Amino acid sequence: MANEKIKLINNFLSNQDNIDRSFNELISKKNRITVNEFFDYYNNLFYDIPQIGALSHTELVNRSIEYIGDYSDPRDQDIINLNIEIDSLTKRINELEQGEFESDFEDLTKTVVISLKLKTPDWPSNLDKILHRDDKTHRIIIDDFVNDTQYIHGTNKEFENKTFTFQTTSPTFTIYYNGRNKTRRSVGGVHDDGVAWRQNITTYSIPNEQDTYTVDLSLSGERAYNMTYTNWQNTAANPPE
Repeated sequence: MANEKIKLINNFLSNQDNIDRSFNELISKKNRITVNEFFDYYNNLFYDIPQIGALSHTELVNRSIEYIGDYSDPRDQDIINLNIEIDSLTKRINELEQGEFESDFEDLTKTVVISLKLKTPDWPSNLDKILHRDDKTHRIIIDDFVNDTQYIHGTNKEFENKTFTFQTTSPTFTIYYNGRNKTRRSVGGVHDDGVAWRQNITTYSIPNEQDTYTVDLSLSGERAYNMTYTNWQNTAANPPE
């Protein structure tokens, strides 16, 4: 009896060499499913499969892409084309908005013309002479609250009959003027006083319907008591006569 058992064991071991130990042979053919059956199961379980995790849609996608190799989603080109179209439309919109802004800006821009005249003063008399007319003892300040304030220095001769022009988008602006010269009497020498043309800070409003606004700045000279020169443009405090 013992000999028969040993014989059976030897026969079993010798037959092991004929067995395919690969993964496919270890699975019973009765348990294998077809591709169609797999997708039937997949469709039935689609919403039960987690989105992420070891057994998830993400894992299926990653394994499939890895298996396919050098995978290119056809929607990627559609996305690229759409981004190019978006960039083009954005550029066009910016161009249109910029053009509209520039047009609106031009509509708001007004031209201001300041016509300055220094009238002959009632004082000094005809017997007196205005001195230092070539020295920069006059100044006009223009401020439209939008652009840089303009400080313009000049001489009595330059500003005696002068026109200033500037553009602004501000509906208001201010003007300040101060100019002065010493005088000398034809008979009797130099006066202690001089003559001054002044305008305190004055605000002007530009009507909406006007593209060009003119200011007639006509100033009459007045007696300036104990007059000194203001050193605006490094003008000497007492210029030579």
